[in-house]
Amino acid sequence: MLKHITSFFFIFSLLALTGCENFTPSQSTVVIDINAVANATGQAAIIKKQIEIANKDLSSQLETISNKLNEQLTNEKEKVGKKPTKNDTQNMQQLTIQANQKMQQAKQLASQKSQQYQAALIQQLRKSVIPIAEKIALERNADIVSIIDNSMIWFNPDIDITDEVIAEVRAQRSNQMEDTTTPKIDTQDQTSK
Repeated sequence: MLKHITSFFFIFSLLALTGCENFTPSQSTVVIDINAVANATGQAAIIKKQIEIANKDLSSQLETISNKLNEQLTNEKEKVGKKPTKNDTQNMQQLTIQANQKMQQAKQLASQKSQQYQAALIQQLRKSVIPIAEKIALERNADIVSIIDNSMIWFNPDIDITDEVIAEVRAQRSNQMEDTTTPKIDTQDQTSK
């Protein structure tokens, strides 16, 4: 037993001495906080507004789909009349279930479109920052630009180029983010399925 403990201690000590060297950040890496750039340059507010507009448009489209489905159900109820047969009642229940399923599908699709639109706007922001970050990184003789995120627990503030990027973006402010068209629910006419 003592032999196993001694062996374990020896192996652990070896691993600790060889595998745990102090990590030194590469001088060829710089970091940027995209969220700080977006907030400081007003792009976060622009993106938020575009997403709000898109979500209102998607909600309007969902309301239109809902109205059409309800109209179809109402028309079918009127065709059946005031004294539906058992078969008519079953058909109406089936039509109601199908209408609910179509509406759920439209809602899911709208949610996906909203998320995709938001991701596209964020990607557009990132693309607009790339040339600026690249220029500053090259001026600092850096080979890598890394984005500050939750996976980083610490970095040397000397390698942070966020403020320089913000200053450059502000200098180029006349080139605002291009407008991305708002998403549409492409349901291939949800109401006619």
